[in-house]
Amino acid sequence: MSNRFAQQWLNILCQQVADTQAAALMALEPGTKKMRPVAKWLADGATPGDLSPICQRALATNQPASIIDALQPDETRCDFFAMPVVVGSALLGVIALKLQHSAVERQQAVFDTLQQSVQWWQLAQGQSQFSDDFYAAVVNLLAGCMEQNSYPEVLIRLATELAQTLDCERVAIGEFHDNYTKVVAISHNAQLDPQTNLLQKIADAMDEAIEQDSIVVVPNTVSAIIQRAHLEVARKYGYGSLLTLPMLHCGEFIGAVTLLRSEQRPFDSRSVRLCEQALALIAPYMALKKIDEQALTTKMGVSLKQGLKEFFGLKGLALKLTGVGLLVFLLLASILRGDFRVTADAVLEGKIQRVVAAPISGFLQSAAVRAGDTVRQGEVMASLDDAELQLELNKLDGQLQKFRREYREALSSGDLVKVRVISAQIDQADAEMELTRQQLQKIVLTAPFDGVVIEGDLSQKLGSPVDRGSTLFKIAPLEGYRIILKVDESAISYVREGQKGSLVLASMPSQTFSLVVQKITAVAKTDSGRNIFRVEASLENAPELLRPGMEGVGKIETGRASWLWIWSHEMLAWLRLWIWSW
Repeated sequence: MSNRFAQQWLNILCQQVADTQAAALMALEPGTKKMRPVAKWLADGATPGDLSPICQRALATNQPASIIDALQPDETRCDFFAMPVVVGSALLGVIALKLQHSAVERQQAVFDTLQQSVQWWQLAQGQSQFSDDFYAAVVNLLAGCMEQNSYPEVLIRLATELAQTLDCERVAIGEFHDNYTKVVAISHNAQLDPQTNLLQKIADAMDEAIEQDSIVVVPNTVSAIIQRAHLEVARKYGYGSLLTLPMLHCGEFIGAVTLLRSEQRPFDSRSVRLCEQALALIAPYMALKKIDEQALTTKMGVSLKQGLKEFFGLKGLALKLTGVGLLVFLLLASILRGDFRVTADAVLEGKIQRVVAAPISGFLQSAAVRAGDTVRQGEVMASLDDAELQLELNKLDGQLQKFRREYREALSSGDLVKVRVISAQIDQADAEMELTRQQLQKIVLTAPFDGVVIEGDLSQKLGSPVDRGSTLFKIAPLEGYRIILKVDESAISYVREGQKGSLVLASMPSQTFSLVVQKITAVAKTDSGRNIFRVEASLENAPELLRPGMEGVGKIETGRASWLWIWSHEMLAWLRLWIWSW
């Protein structure tokens, strides 16, 4: 490969890759690992930079390499790209580019362009039977097309250049869309009518080549390729030699080119090869040029169509099925409605609770029951020591006998003042004795009604002092319970009096009890680190097995809503509050 072709090739590559500041085409010396420059390119006003590190990295790994956001001595940030060139199993060299720093998403596009360009270099290295004039003709043809400002001008220039280079009478270019081809340009003619018979027959010949995914050459008696449409063009319009080449971009057909000559000048292998290589390089440029000049609405439509095609295609089928399933699930959840229930911790309490308190200060003598025991009305629960009260009663009795003796003596002596004083002392002593007798009657504590002891265990406190009025036991009746639901403040707005619900107790998880909300307290309290409201509810058909203090979980039915709202309302409420706080 000559340095002239390498330089022309590198110039075209740098024009295709935007923001290129410097580039080099390095080749390995035969039998050594040293690299020699074959071609260099430098943008106006740009510094060449050191491309050796990126070249060595690509050669060491034998893979495309990149260095992103590298700081240069002039304090500018640049991106470096390199790609090795391999023909068969032989490493020929490396291509290196220095670009102005840009988005990371651009890397793949740069590598794709390098890969297409490397294929040309591989071709030039491996196909030595073609002369430099052959490659110069290809490069000049491409350069002439890339000088045009618009896509229609590129089409006309390509057709004209092919006609001049290969000495053709006509060259037609067609676009493949919706499974058929339409002729959009013809050499040496800026105006064309696609409805003419010639152009329609040429379009049929292009479809014939695209459907077979093959180059069609007429005349060709050796190939088994179908040539019916081409032969019809030759028969009706006198073009004895035809050549049709499909154009590909990203693995899809974008069009075809048909070249027409007289029968005396058939297309040889050199002409076919030149057209094939030129179209392989110009096809991506033409596709990008066409897309760039499309209207914004057209681009949006194409992007939407491509997105839908990728979405409904077989690529990533498992992920797509998962996404569709999730979408259908969310749609059904937003349509279907269910019962919305507020869940809260619950505890069972008796409607009435009676406190058994110490009637006097004293010492605990006995305790017959403790928490959890069932008692009957009048049953002895505990008793206090009466020794001190008995001593006090005996003392008061002695004082009373003394006062009565003094009263008789004063009455016999006629001392009326002393009689009145002693009479008052006798009444006082009688009252104190009566109070002591009543206290003796109260030292035995009995159950005020049939019920269950819900609090109090004095069996470990026998002999200990108790103060008057201190609580010894709490008793609740065996019938008549209420449920206390601890509703979180975030859900209290959904709860109303009269709403029904259900209760499951931890001690009886297999049974469900019906409840009705009776009262909602207006004051919140803290419980286990969260604010709750006490909601009172009554039980319907409570069984005898229930006991105060049992705990469980209650659910209040507050109405119907969509399943999606039921599952997400707590998160949405938290999100609204968080956004409001910011």
